[in-house]
This record gives sequence, structure tokens and C-alpha cells, in this order.
Amino acid sequence: MKRFVTLDVLRGLSIFGMVFSAIIPYGKLPGWMYHIQTPPPDHVLDTASYGLGWVDLVFPIFIFCMGVAIPFAFRAKWKRSGQDVLRDMKDIGERFLMLLAFSYLCDLLQPSLPGYWSEFLILAGFAALWLIYVKGASFKFRIAGWAAALGLLALYAFVFDVQMTLFSRNIIILLLAFLYLFGALIWYVTRDSEKWRLAAFLGVISISVVSRLLGFDYILYDNKNLSWLLNMEQINFLMILLPATWVGDRLLHMQEEQTTGIPRGGFLTHLLFWGMFLLVIWICISSYNRWLSDGKWFSTFALLLLVWLMKKKAPQYLPLLYLSGLLIFFGLWIERFEPGLTKVPCSFSYCFVSGGIAILLLMWLHYLSVFFPRGFLSGIFSGAGANPLMSYVAHGMFVTPLMRITYLEVLYRWARPADYPWIGTLSAFIVVLFTMWLVSLATQKKIYWRA
Repeated sequence: MKRFVTLDVLRGLSIFGMVFSAIIPYGKLPGWMYHIQTPPPDHVLDTASYGLGWVDLVFPIFIFCMGVAIPFAFRAKWKRSGQDVLRDMKDIGERFLMLLAFSYLCDLLQPSLPGYWSEFLILAGFAALWLIYVKGASFKFRIAGWAAALGLLALYAFVFDVQMTLFSRNIIILLLAFLYLFGALIWYVTRDSEKWRLAAFLGVISISVVSRLLGFDYILYDNKNLSWLLNMEQINFLMILLPATWVGDRLLHMQEEQTTGIPRGGFLTHLLFWGMFLLVIWICISSYNRWLSDGKWFSTFALLLLVWLMKKKAPQYLPLLYLSGLLIFFGLWIERFEPGLTKVPCSFSYCFVSGGIAILLLMWLHYLSVFFPRGFLSGIFSGAGANPLMSYVAHGMFVTPLMRITYLEVLYRWARPADYPWIGTLSAFIVVLFTMWLVSLATQKKIYWRA
């Protein structure tokens, strides 16, 4: 089964965005450089702030990529070794547990300890994760990895008195683990029926509506015995993942029919796909500035124009554009009936709009891959995107410790002057890009981390 490389590029960009947004100078850049609900300078969560910025998009885009990848992964496996329900259920369960374990290990294996030597311990944790998650590792290597990881955790707990609780996990990976579990099971059951997939999607919406009416969301948040593991975002974000599985099915069908190409049709073709990108920019700007009425009407008009152009230049992509348009349209127009377009608490508007934007970006990136030669940056992001687990932790558990050990961090801190935050932003960009490049080198050598 041929990889849809554009999906890897989009996933790589989303991981880049997650890491980059976490290390840019704190509290000194314009508000649009941070999560809208945690504005500078104090970055205190404000649930009354509404809108959508680029930082708010990186995580839902990654969720979208996970959803698109589910049909690709299963159908590729079935092509190699046939379909087996029991084996498939076992694989889903194992991947869920490995992702759940990863959410704890990647957090616990990089504690904040003083001293030069502590960086070597973090590198040892990275090596342990390598042994556990590298694709194709033997049983002995995995046992060695687990032994090393557990040994490090015992050292941290009993020697350095590092506190370890049920909340000592990476919430992003934890969410992804549950989203994969629920999303993969739903896709598996509905893989041959779009009607049942739609029913499942509407069922997710119904569960979310009922939970809000009953206040179940807040019960989960307030109950510490449950909130360490369960929260409603594990249900709400399925409103992004389930449509994404349909996109994956559609792309697979287009690959089989050999219709993923884009005809070279001159100005209108370029207008079509650059229009998608410009619409994404417009939605973010209008949402950030709360141009609600003008934003909705212009976005609706732009979507209709894109549909007209798509019918003329690339009609095979119309189903994807229809889905994107419906998600964006309903997401923008129902915002007035919700608390707002917010990530916390997760609103329907947020899920619909971000899911629709992800489809537009996927098509735009595919257009770039068809019309323009693959370059250095696309190679980096596709390689990093094909290796998401390694990409996610490589900066904190490999590059940063190495910089501290070699004293390159001194140069890095010098390149982040307090009075010039944009210079610090540029230095953060370079370091994260370097990290992604290292991961892409591993990918080129066929070295993958897999849950």
C-alpha cells in the first residue's frame, strides 16, 4: 500500500508546531503567538476567551492525521497478511496500552533534576524508550528497555525523591491513546458502511450534548479519582477523528483508482488551492479578532467559490471539500449557540472548524507536492511525520540534554535575548527544525518508533 506522503508532511508540521509553541519566549510575544485562552504576559487560563489561532490548531490537526492513518494502517496490514478480527482487536488493544505507557514514560523519564549529570540520565531514558518502541526490536531488546526504564524510575523515586502520581503523565499522549482506541474500534465496525460511520459521529455528538446538560463534564474534572485517566475530551475530539477516518477511506479509494493527481490547468487551479490556504488564514484572523458576522459570511462565500472552482479543475476532490465545507460552515454558524469557539472547554465549533481546516491544509499540501519539486523542508517534515513518537520526545529527551552536556545551551541562551523575543523565537525555530531533521534521518534509515 503506497504511503500518502502529504499526510506525513501535515503530521510533521503539527508536531513541529506543538514543540515550537512550547519553547518560544514566554509572555513577551503578541497574543496570536500563544494559545488564545492563555494570553501573555501571565498565560493564565481564561475560559471566557474565544477564538482560534495557529497554536490552537496544531493538536487537532495531529488528531486528524491519526484518524486518516487508521484505514491506511489496517488495509496495508490486510494486504500483507489478510484480515483476522481477533488479531486486529489484539493489535488495537496492544497499541492503546503502549500509547498509554508512553504517556507516562515520556513524562517520568525526564524529571527536573539539578546538576550536569542529570542530563545523562535523561539520555538514558531516551535510550530505554528507543529499545521499547523501535520497530522490529527483538523481545530481548524490549525487555532490556523496560528494565532500564523501570530502573531509572526506581532511581528517581527512591534516591532523588521524585514524586510520581497518577497525574504524572503527558496529557496529550494520554488523549491520543484513548482517541486511537475509540476511533479505531468505531472505524473497524463501520469500515464498510458510511451510514453507520455517520450514525457513530452523531452518537458522539449526542453523548457530548447529554454530558453537558447533565454536567458530567464538570463531574469528571472535579473527581480526582477519575480525572487522572478519563475526561470528556476523549469523546469530544472524536468529532475530529471520525470524519478523518472517512477522509482516509476516500484517499485510499482515490489511490486505487489512481485519481490523486491534480490536472495542470493554469491560473484557476492555483487560485483554487491557494484559496484554501488563504481561507484558513482568514478563519484564524477573523476568529482571533472576533469578526463573527463578517467572518462567517465571507467564509461561506469563499467555500462556495472553492466548490465552484473544484468542480472545474479537480472534481475528484469534491467529496473532501464538501466535508471540509460542511464542518467549517456548521462550526462557524453554531458558535453563537455555544459558550464560544473554545478549546477549554472543548466546543463543537472548535472541533468542527479545526477538522475542516485540517482537510483544507491536507489538500493544499498535496497540491504543493504535485506542482512543486520536493524540497529540503518537505523531506524533513515528511520524515518527522512518519516517526511521530520519536519526533515528539526528541527535543526534550535528546537534543536539549546534548546541548547542555556540550555547553551548546550557553550559545542557545545567548541567542534568546530578553529584550528581543523575536530573535529567541527564531532560535527556537532553528533548534526544533534541527530536531525534526535528526528524526527524518532516522526515518531515512528505516528506524521507526511504533506503539
